[in-house]
Amino acid sequence: MTISKSILGTVQSSVFKVRSYTGNQRFTTDETHFSEHSPILFYCLLLLALFAAACGQDAPSSGSEKEESNISVSPESGQEEAFMPGVDDQPKLLILGGAFSVARGLPPGQGYAALLQQRLSSVQAPFSILNASVAEETAAGASERLPYLLAHRLKQVILELGQADEARKTPPGAFARDVKKLLGHIRTQHPDLPILILASSPTASYYGPLAAAAETVAGVRLSPLLLNAADGPLRSDDAALHRRLAEELWPVVSGE
Repeated sequence: MTISKSILGTVQSSVFKVRSYTGNQRFTTDETHFSEHSPILFYCLLLLALFAAACGQDAPSSGSEKEESNISVSPESGQEEAFMPGVDDQPKLLILGGAFSVARGLPPGQGYAALLQQRLSSVQAPFSILNASVAEETAAGASERLPYLLAHRLKQVILELGQADEARKTPPGAFARDVKKLLGHIRTQHPDLPILILASSPTASYYGPLAAAAETVAGVRLSPLLLNAADGPLRSDDAALHRRLAEELWPVVSGE
């Protein structure tokens, strides 16, 4: 049996005193001084300490963590209720996207989703925005969260797709399958729900599957509004771009 340093440390650091009497002679033992009359007691205690420590090391851990998935799924564990349907039965415009739709890097209230909600509130629209976007989430990740998102009473869905999968180097073929799966899940539960796809990558390998999906799935539109509104590379913290996109999306969202 191999004795680890931690076990030896435990034994060496323990301090115990044994008091005994042999006739009129009294003696005391501790970790640094042992009487010649107590070797048996010392070794018994040593063996007990080694046995207890070894059992503790060999015992399987009941709290071992599971390996994390490569797919980014959010809300984080324990926060799913944040997107669960509540008492409010008001119709929702669901937005699913990545870092841009989250408006990562911007103060609260400056992303296009928040700007649209502010405008909807100002006109007392009978529906509201449900922005369930997650930074760097792929189409596959969004698909995994659909069961509780689709439980809402939905008016429309906006999907911002392309950029996250390109950044994560998702193979184009896999991306195409993930997009079809995502749209298929939505159509199964909401056959007539309008779906708008905002392409967030101009790369043909990621724009192409979105265009193909829009042609084959009924009620799906692919919009270049996001790419057209950008003056250069798409940045999630571009406040001016968020304002332009919100302005461009307003007629689509409001129905004006």
